[in-house]
Amino acid sequence: MCVIRRHNEPHYKTMPVTSLPIHSLLDPIRHAFNQANQVILEAPTGAGKSTALPLAMLDWDEIDGKILMLEPRRVAARNVAQFIASQRGCPLGAEVGYRVRGESKVSRDTRLEIVTEGVLTRMIQNDPELTGIALVIFDEIHERHLTTDLGLALALEIQASFREDLKLLAMSATLSGLPLSELMPDALTLSSEGRSFPVEQCYRAAPVQSLWIDHMAKVIADALNTQQQGSLLAFLPGQGEIRRLQSLLAPRLDPNLFIICPLYGSLPTKAQDQAIAPPVTGIRKVVLATNVAESSLTIEGITQVIDSGYKRQASFNPRTGATRLSLKRISQASAAQRSGRAGRLMAGFSTRLWSQEEHGRLIKADEPEVMHTDLITMVLDGAYWGVKSLDELPMLTQPSKANEKVSWQLLRSLEMVDDKRVITAHGRAAYELGCQPRIAHMLLKAQRLSRQESDNNLVMLAAILAGTLEARGRSRKGSDISHYFQEALTSEAGKQIRQWLNSLGVRNGSSHTLSMVARQAASDDIAMLLAFAYPDRIAKQRGASGYQLAGGTGVELANDDSLSGQPWLVVADFQESEGRSNGKVYLAATLNEQLFTDQLSSLVDTIEYCGWDNIKGRFFAELRRNVGQISLSKTPVKQLDKKLIKNAIVEQVVLNGLALLKFDERTEQLRYRVAIASDLDKSHDWPSLDDESLIALLDDWLKPYLDDVRSLAQLQQLDCYTLLLNLMPWATQQHLDRILPIKWLMATGTHAKIEYDAQKRGRLSVRLQEAFGMQQSPQLVNGKLVLTMELLSPARRPLALTADLASFWQGPYDHVKKEMKGRYPKHLWPDDPANTQPTKFTKKKTFSSQ
Repeated sequence: MCVIRRHNEPHYKTMPVTSLPIHSLLDPIRHAFNQANQVILEAPTGAGKSTALPLAMLDWDEIDGKILMLEPRRVAARNVAQFIASQRGCPLGAEVGYRVRGESKVSRDTRLEIVTEGVLTRMIQNDPELTGIALVIFDEIHERHLTTDLGLALALEIQASFREDLKLLAMSATLSGLPLSELMPDALTLSSEGRSFPVEQCYRAAPVQSLWIDHMAKVIADALNTQQQGSLLAFLPGQGEIRRLQSLLAPRLDPNLFIICPLYGSLPTKAQDQAIAPPVTGIRKVVLATNVAESSLTIEGITQVIDSGYKRQASFNPRTGATRLSLKRISQASAAQRSGRAGRLMAGFSTRLWSQEEHGRLIKADEPEVMHTDLITMVLDGAYWGVKSLDELPMLTQPSKANEKVSWQLLRSLEMVDDKRVITAHGRAAYELGCQPRIAHMLLKAQRLSRQESDNNLVMLAAILAGTLEARGRSRKGSDISHYFQEALTSEAGKQIRQWLNSLGVRNGSSHTLSMVARQAASDDIAMLLAFAYPDRIAKQRGASGYQLAGGTGVELANDDSLSGQPWLVVADFQESEGRSNGKVYLAATLNEQLFTDQLSSLVDTIEYCGWDNIKGRFFAELRRNVGQISLSKTPVKQLDKKLIKNAIVEQVVLNGLALLKFDERTEQLRYRVAIASDLDKSHDWPSLDDESLIALLDDWLKPYLDDVRSLAQLQQLDCYTLLLNLMPWATQQHLDRILPIKWLMATGTHAKIEYDAQKRGRLSVRLQEAFGMQQSPQLVNGKLVLTMELLSPARRPLALTADLASFWQGPYDHVKKEMKGRYPKHLWPDDPANTQPTKFTKKKTFSSQ
């Protein structure tokens, strides 16, 4: 064990392991690893799983080799490593170290290495046997980050194929809704109690929801006045909200008594350390954080939590290729994690800025990132590993097929995989650069051109562009990307720029040289390089400030933007947002159309195009020179090609939506049933039949059946029910009919109709007299879906809706009986319907048949 500490290392109080709940599980965990090489540990926040457990494992003889522990976030990886090193009495980077992107503190003596997930994935790809690694720990796996899921999948592959002795430990704050045991059926599962002290919970919803930040400032000020000791942690969705709240709090809080500390992922390391460290004696700290502070971080002195209840979520749109940042409500699981931060060190207080009623309506847990995030980096990882589809990997959750397909197509256009999804030499080189695939493609293309011209200026410009694109926390200076070059060179991105240049064999990239290249960069070179990375985002002006991207999406600039009015752009960064038909451009460069006949000629396709003329009511054909969906020129063609007509029909569906197909009721019911099954039944793989997924996969399920379609009228006669049904194997179709039938056999012999809806509910419509004798509403999917009973009159008119038939018989039925008995005197209206023989006949016929 180390006993030396450097003077500049952060100091932490000694942590008695025996005081933490995980202490009682140390021997069982140790014993579990003697029986199996896979262990699942459920341990709530505060149990000590991220700190005390790996600390103890350093002294276990059974762990014969290095321990890798994954933390989802950089700030947590550094903080946990510093903490454990301090407990061992070691300087950081000796026995205990960390490695995150662009930063590491490790040595030959490092036995416990805390890494972020992307680092682990790269370690596995570089050494598929993980030589020298005895144990890999996946911490906070419940957060379901994209790279966590991929890292676990690759580790399981290694264990199954190369390293039977490799130990894997999956740790989660909760196992609820997490299919770990299904993925790792041979794993031993252990549970620990949390250490949290009592947290007093209250709810204070904003009187005016649109002014919630102002309300939050008032609540924080009140909380600090009410509780005269301890620091406060406030959760907000993003940097913008943090800056706004900080400006509201600054005049309210005495700087001699309080210090306000922001905390988010892109914050410089020094500022992050300040937010986490204990405050100076006599000063109370107010930490304004994003969800980076939800888990794995212990922020010294926190006794109060104020939770906005919001998060900023990125959702990838496979149709447009854009990522939409949306303000969303957090889940109940996330709210519990946040509240728990107030009780880590002592009894605390938590205030939620929503009502208790609203809390009950929050979703139980967050959706895995793999379901809504851009998958291009994960797909390149998969290609480098050797798979041709992500479903070949043992994933906790299989990703969206639509998103995955778009990612494979983009990698093909970037020359990183071939038509058979096999990684190319260019793709391998791009992966090894360690940056986003688009950026890697741009860097490698620039390297190739620089070698041809024996001039490194172009590759240095590409690296500056790459650094600018990946820089975090940029100031706002309009959309012209060249305005941000100097800022990138002098920020943390400058170090990454020089690392890329070193990887590309450029040794003369001094700060002075790079600064000069940035100042003298030609606009044509900037546009050309960005077009290599973003060929689908070449943009042609459409209206005063609007543009159409080569991928088909509409975007717009601010009216006063310096690039507004330029006929052509290359858009490097844009985002969609709710309530806007066009995306907002954040970074772009002006493009000279002449480049399409020179350096960018490879992006121009000459194609035969077939489209639908709404005015003339017929298809037409023409020869087009296109950059994506933007036409540079058009020449009419008389002969129509069958394949082109099929493409034109698919295009019309993309433009006009699935309404063009006029799905009948049976088809819509199938879509509702599959959506419900996907949520409630995990025994089968269910296709995604939502609009977005179906439109993204038109080539798979619709296009093959368009051979004889020549008009929109013929298109609308297609049997779409059968087309969608064929997306499922026969066994899955049969299983769907069993768990979510379209008819329910009543005791009277009637096959009553069940209707499902978009809210994932089921309704059974039946005449009230046929429901006599039923003690409860029917339940489907092993009791997970209770059908709502629509009880009808003898004339089949609605009388009542209930999901609790037993309660209906005991109360509301009497009212219905009084109203209807006089209107339908020939039918039964018994006093005890729950114990009456059901019938579908009048009283006379019922009694005569008995």
